[in-house]
Amino acid sequence: MAVTLVEQVRKAGVVGAGGAGFPTWKKIDARADVVVANGAECEPLLHNDQYLMSREAERVVRGVELVMTAAGAERGIIGLKEKHRDAVAAFRRALRRRPHVRLAFLENAYPSGDEFVIVYETTGRVIPEGGLPLDVGVVNSNVETFRNIADAADGRPVTERTVTVAGAVRRPVCLSAPIGTSLADLIDAAGGPAEEEYALMIGGLMMGKLSRDAAQPLLKTTGAVIVLPPDHRLVRRRTVPFTRSLHVTREFCCQCMLCTLICPRYLLGHELYPHLIMRSVLFGLPFPEGGGRTSAHLCCECELCGLYICPMELPIARINGNIKRNLDALGWAPQKKTAAPAPRALRESSRVVTRRLVWRLGLQPYEAAVPFREEPLRPRSVKIMLRQNVGAAAEPCVRKGQRVRKGQLVAAAPAGKLGANHHASIAGVVREVRDYVRIDAA
Repeated sequence: MAVTLVEQVRKAGVVGAGGAGFPTWKKIDARADVVVANGAECEPLLHNDQYLMSREAERVVRGVELVMTAAGAERGIIGLKEKHRDAVAAFRRALRRRPHVRLAFLENAYPSGDEFVIVYETTGRVIPEGGLPLDVGVVNSNVETFRNIADAADGRPVTERTVTVAGAVRRPVCLSAPIGTSLADLIDAAGGPAEEEYALMIGGLMMGKLSRDAAQPLLKTTGAVIVLPPDHRLVRRRTVPFTRSLHVTREFCCQCMLCTLICPRYLLGHELYPHLIMRSVLFGLPFPEGGGRTSAHLCCECELCGLYICPMELPIARINGNIKRNLDALGWAPQKKTAAPAPRALRESSRVVTRRLVWRLGLQPYEAAVPFREEPLRPRSVKIMLRQNVGAAAEPCVRKGQRVRKGQLVAAAPAGKLGANHHASIAGVVREVRDYVRIDAA
């Protein structure tokens, strides 16, 4: 019996490369009529997707076609910005005689890469509240994920990823690095930090995570490492205790509604009103219906509300995220709506151009040219984390002292559970097996 694409992708350990890390084998095991490749790359200072598209457009298109066949889809769409000219040119060459896949040009705005936003921009379909792209007949994933799908079909597991290293570094760079490479090695590849002390934004400046640990490894989901001074506004904001965030919100929220009027989910027609959630926090109310706290589950935590538009710079997305986690802990489940809402008329005039966002966040000093490094990175050691995905952590299948080759399975997803396999990203010797597998180059 022929091996299915779902099985090939599962074996190869492909997970969503855009940041969420959902096991891709599960996502593509579905029926849909449209497959969308997300090349929006809307976070400031990121370049990895545009470089990958310009260099591997053929592989991305091949991945889209494979998923189209598996899902029974008639159309494929690749969403990207027209300003990424090299990527556009590469796709136009790859799409000759392939009328079933087309390009869709996205505005240079944030958050054009949000799953709900790109599905609407490329297909005209609005995902209902609490829904998924499949609810409107769409399979959607990042362009690097589709490249990895094409590799999986050829028997190649995920062992590396494209990553941007930018911000307060001496020579910003975009490069391909083995999974498990330390962030310190990546920063060294960018000429080292330009600041004696620094903080790291992992994944992106708007929706990424703050860290001060350069020893942590590169994951399959890590698209960027942005170095910032420790006193940068974005760093200070994320170090404020949550109790302080609540106090500030209760003290200063003026109910101006700007957070709601800029919210991408509200503008798509969802019943999400951040100012009403803040009002509930303001008065310490329980979980009211009708636009109250329970509607926080609709928030994508893009941070436009607090970082861009709020005159008091309140941590609105952080509060929404905390409410979502509390609701989950209480076992509360939203009632899924089946009817797709209509986008609000205000949406077309409310786009946040990325250039404005860069200025608002004080990132102008870091808008340097970011070349692609052709020479592959060769770290002396890697740490393959057992948990790099949504679902269960993988279980190690190698032992200390064992020699492994690049691409060899070192940790397998638990049988019968949602998870992902992980493979050796370099050839060498296993030195540690804990919640990671450490391999030293031979």
